[in-house]
This record gives sequence, C-alpha cells and structure tokens, in this order.
Amino acid sequence: MSDPLLRPGEFLRRTRLSAKALRLYAEQGLLPPDDVDPSSGYRGYAAGQVERARLIAALRRAGMPLARVRDVVDLEPPQRRAAVARWWAGVEDDVRRRRVLVDALTAEPAEEEHGYEVFLRAVPEARVLTAERRLTVEELDGFVTGASEEITAHLARSGAAPAGPLRVVYHGMVTEDGDGPVEVVQPFTGRVEPAGELRIRLQQAGREAVTCLSRGQAEFPGILGAYDAVGAWVDARGLERAGSPAEVYVSDRDVDPDTPHVEVAWPVA
Repeated sequence: MSDPLLRPGEFLRRTRLSAKALRLYAEQGLLPPDDVDPSSGYRGYAAGQVERARLIAALRRAGMPLARVRDVVDLEPPQRRAAVARWWAGVEDDVRRRRVLVDALTAEPAEEEHGYEVFLRAVPEARVLTAERRLTVEELDGFVTGASEEITAHLARSGAAPAGPLRVVYHGMVTEDGDGPVEVVQPFTGRVEPAGELRIRLQQAGREAVTCLSRGQAEFPGILGAYDAVGAWVDARGLERAGSPAEVYVSDRDVDPDTPHVEVAWPVA
C-alpha cells in the first residue's frame, strides 16, 4: 500500500518552500503535484518529493537559473555534482569579467590617457565566407570560436584557402540587453559553396580607420577604449562611418601580452 499523499500545507512545512515558489516550480514542470483530483482539484504530494523540493530550493539559493535547474535536478548524484561545479566555474568567470569592468568604471581618471595610433587604410574587394548570429554575451566567445573553426574546416574541405585575417563584425552591440548580430568573416581564395549556416558574400572595396592593440591591451574592458579612440578620430576628421566596426585578429590568442593581436577597424566614407 502506498504512503498517503501530503496536502500542500504539510508539504510546504516539510520543504520550507513558500506557496509562491511551489506554484512556480509546478508551472515550470520541476515539481508538479504527484496527484490532482479531477473533480475537486485537490493536489497531493508524495513524501519522496520533499528531497527533490529541497534540492531545487538549494540550487535556486545558489543562484542557478530555473532553466539550468531543470537540466541538473534529475541527474544522478555524481553527474549532478559535476554539472553544478561546471555551472559555478562559469559564474566565477563571469564575476571576474564584471569585476574588471566595475574596477574600470569606478577608477579615478588616469593622469595619462592611453594613446591609440589610428590610421586610414584601403580595403580591397574580396569574397568572404561568413557565419552570423544574434546571441547573448554568454554565447559570444563560444560562437566566435565555433564559427571560425567551422569556416576553416569548410575551406579546407573545399580546397580553398584563407586570404587574410579573420574578422568579427559587430552589426550591433552584444550586451545583457543587445544581441548583435555578430558576423564572423573570413576572406578566401578558391571555389567554395555555402553550407549550413555558412554564407558567401562579396566584401566591397573601401576604406577603414584602424588601430592595433597588443593582446594585453585587447583584454576586456580595455578594448572598449580603442573603439572610442577610433570613433573620435573619424569624427575629428569629418569622415562618415559607413558600416559596422570589426575586430581583425592578426595573431593567435596565446601570444605574449605585448604582441600585436587585434585591430579595431571602422569602415568610413
């Protein structure tokens, strides 16, 4: 004979959940009643659901989003512990990035502003293989890495070759409130067909204002100053911004901090 079901009030007392939280977890499919009487609407909870409720509440107190809780709560304990550890490592990485930004926002103005050497250069017409997506800040690094690897692999399979450095074009800001889109762009030579999310377009010839940063200078949020410097340089010379800014990667990520790493480039007319 099965154990009698717990009434909502008793279930709340055992789990120490609020009625609001219990309703939310039920609506999200995380903690539905074990049984609902079709005529009276009476909700009953199994005693075995108490431990699950306490686990959900603990994950939420730790700050885990409901969507992630849904992925974690049904895992076996060893897998669940590993999943929680991976999530928390991501949280700590995010906090470190935010700490750097907050330090920059709250620091006293430096006596000597960093000087950016900005120059104008011609951009030749080129065929480019691209991948574009709207995304969140959390998805940005993974998308850029994955898209660049996919582009490189597709060029190799096609017998084509890169014809210049990789560009990441920001058609809109990527923030907690903005989703780009972001386009990863690789000029190439040879014959290539579109595949999956990869598209081919013609990059028009033109001009762009550019400054180059070392890997150390390019660390966030320092790179934001380069965007400001290029924009100010363009405005001071009466030029017109004619497209979306791009980061042009001239070296690998693992180079020394003083090695030139990325250019901030803004198309102008």
